[in-house]
Amino acid sequence: MSKEQEMFALIDEFESGSLNGREFCETKGLVLSTFYYWKKKKARNESPGSGGFIVISPNTVKDGNLELIYPNGIRLILEVSQLPLISKLLRLY
Repeated sequence: MSKEQEMFALIDEFESGSLNGREFCETKGLVLSTFYYWKKKKARNESPGSGGFIVISPNTVKDGNLELIYPNGIRLILEVSQLPLISKLLRLY
């Protein structure tokens, strides 16, 4: 098994579990920054040419709030009416 296959399998395991990134890495003996490098690489492989755009699905917007989830696991819940703030936060990534 190649390093890429090994890391992608670990990412699949992480995504199907309930631990946050830090907890998962501690249990698997992984360096957090290395894990997120591979997580980002896997995401890029799964959606080549996305141009950095994100998908906003009906599940993302609930009760007038938008849930913004960064690749490092940070989740923000913002009112949809705060579009300038949301725009700035998206550009930060």
